[in-house]
Amino acid sequence: MSLVVVKPQTVTAEMLNTSIPENDYPAWSSETTYAADARVVLGHKVWESVQAGNIGKYPPDNDKWWVEVGPTNRWKAFDLSHSTKTRFSGSAWFEITSGRAVNSVALLEFDGLRSVRVQVIDPSYGTVYDKTTVLWTTPGVAGWYPWTFGERRERRNFHALDLPSYRGATIHIEIEAANNAGIGVILVGQQQSIGLGVLAGMQMGMRDYSRKEVDQWGEVKLQQRGYSRNRQISLKVDSKDIDNVDRILSSIRATPVLWLISEKFDQSNVYGWYSNYEIVIQYATDIEISISIEGLVEN
Repeated sequence: MSLVVVKPQTVTAEMLNTSIPENDYPAWSSETTYAADARVVLGHKVWESVQAGNIGKYPPDNDKWWVEVGPTNRWKAFDLSHSTKTRFSGSAWFEITSGRAVNSVALLEFDGLRSVRVQVIDPSYGTVYDKTTVLWTTPGVAGWYPWTFGERRERRNFHALDLPSYRGATIHIEIEAANNAGIGVILVGQQQSIGLGVLAGMQMGMRDYSRKEVDQWGEVKLQQRGYSRNRQISLKVDSKDIDNVDRILSSIRATPVLWLISEKFDQSNVYGWYSNYEIVIQYATDIEISISIEGLVEN
């Protein structure tokens, strides 16, 4: 298959409607005196007071009085990071109206989800897409015995790449889940295909950020931390498309995107950015491109 990349659109407050409340902490008020460690919500972010007697200090402009903790629970799924998750129980829904043509939706690094329903609702044509996907648990290895008796694992990623493009449509995402479910990233965007196909020889790796220390008596202390996935791939590209491919790759530099590398090996797909790419012009008709991809940190 061709390499498919999905660049996420930035979701603003004007685009989003959701069942997730934004009541993590009280809204900041210029008339309230805050104690040290008190937390407030302002601009869809959580802020923490760093000292007592904090009154009238606007958080974004006063770093001696406030420290930014991170996005609110509602917005953790839209900060484009794996390390924060929007948490909810039972069910939730999200509606995104971006004003642009969107043909792809992805939910990344989630836990506790049971099913996802995606609808595309156009103001003129009504519902033009409606598909529900059940997120069954699967065994770790193939075979009838593991399927029947083996340990099962939850799916962590979901994507729908067949959405019809309607510029003014609303993307409605409805989720059924267990208690305390979480979603790392909700991504909507326009997919682009690159090249004629991914060549054999893809390299899959991982960078572990865990700490491993050995004291003077040889005792080992392990502190498990996050990790990131690394991929090294090569593509075959038609020579007449090289300018467009170079333009696409240049446009997504320093940008986290969803890289869909293989339909057969789901683990090969990764959400992150490329560290570098090299174009080798060897033949008159075909060109080879090598890309080094670094995934965002996962927990």
